Amino acid sequence: MKYCSLDPDVGTLYLYFTDIEEGQATAVMEYPVSLLLDAQGAIFGCRLDLDDEVILSQLELVLEGSYNWLDGEYGHLYIRIADEDPVETITLSETAILDLDDDDLVLGIELALPEEWRTPERLQRLTPLMVTFDDEPVDGEGPVVFTPPAISADDLPDSDEEPATPVAEEPLQWRSGFVALVGKPNVGKSTLLNALLGEKVAIVSPRPQTTRVPVRGILSRPGEQIIFIDTPGIHEPSHRLGKLMVELAERTLPNADVICFMVDISQPPTRLDRMIAQQVQRARGHKLLVLNKVDQKPKRPGENYLPAYRELGQWEMEIAISARRRLGLTALLSEISARLPEGPPLYPLDQMTDQTEQQLAAEFVREKALFYLQQEVPHAIAIEVEEWQEKETATYIRMTINVEKESQKGILIGAGGGMLKKIGSAARASIERMLGRPVYLDLWVKVRPNWRDDPSALGWLGYRAKNFL
Repeated sequence: MKYCSLDPDVGTLYLYFTDIEEGQATAVMEYPVSLLLDAQGAIFGCRLDLDDEVILSQLELVLEGSYNWLDGEYGHLYIRIADEDPVETITLSETAILDLDDDDLVLGIELALPEEWRTPERLQRLTPLMVTFDDEPVDGEGPVVFTPPAISADDLPDSDEEPATPVAEEPLQWRSGFVALVGKPNVGKSTLLNALLGEKVAIVSPRPQTTRVPVRGILSRPGEQIIFIDTPGIHEPSHRLGKLMVELAERTLPNADVICFMVDISQPPTRLDRMIAQQVQRARGHKLLVLNKVDQKPKRPGENYLPAYRELGQWEMEIAISARRRLGLTALLSEISARLPEGPPLYPLDQMTDQTEQQLAAEFVREKALFYLQQEVPHAIAIEVEEWQEKETATYIRMTINVEKESQKGILIGAGGGMLKKIGSAARASIERMLGRPVYLDLWVKVRPNWRDDPSALGWLGYRAKNFL
């Protein structure tokens, strides 16, 4: 690697293989990662477990490193600062993010380091390559404000210049249609949508019921346009918001041209799986059984749950995938494409989602809250974008994070504002990646009692069925 840096607020370790300019990283990929430790327990590198979606030419900058190498037999990419074998290998729970440019070259890697791996002793081998992470928050109007480094006017692009838009020849025959991704909570629908598009348009977290409203992701390829609908997980609701989520998910089924019923193949079918399968069977669209998480071991070693899922209905095709590792996605797209009706594109060819930048930014804040907070607090959160201004050197965004109880407000803010600072710093990085420019994020917290069961509050916060149908 050329150099590295650590964001102490969110615990992200950045490994760079070249000098990166603002906006140069335009796409990401995610893969499992393990730390390489020496005899003293210090980190001197990492190992990524790649699949066949990564080709050798994408690793050109990575493999220029003297001690980096790719084990082609197992798909292991080793990033090292010395020619030595690890004494111990520690697998991280969070996947590594590979930052790619427009040519799909890997520019750098982001690792989410748990707190125990951020000590000087653990990082001593990396210290000679470490540069200061200079993106520090400063005081502002709200409880926590996040600002980018100072940028001079000379660093900004000429606002009068517009990027050239490539003109593609219009195919003679088009296919286009809607594809519903349905299933119970936490089976990987949002992860699959992001993987298929190659961009993050839906937030993900280990917690169930992350998606609250249908999110449309648009994949345009020569001669076809696929509009994926990532639906909220169908579950047994306990409040008005939950009922709305289930209603919105169920309403996508009748109008979908293709329905992908997603299940977790590492777990046996549940009563909820059976209930959703029955609803899918009553719909008119083509029905595909998508068996996700094939990279995970069965809940009971040696068990095969495939026959049980097959018995849940009549399926035109079953496809085994790993959305997290991007396995089997080519076959899935092929089966979907073969079932699309003939028709012109329904959205502009350069549009990737029906979500606005403001909506996506608010969802990024909620995603980080889901990641960092525990117990009931995350699902009691709703985000309002109060102000959005495009200023000369940065985009200023003020958001209010609504919770239901004073105790939740205290947990969200944390001691000395530490938790809110951590959430905001991580969210700002995602928003900057989306916008391609610095962001000044101002977060407030407000208690709105029992908002998930209050019809007026749901309407005020934008959770109305008519908004998403």
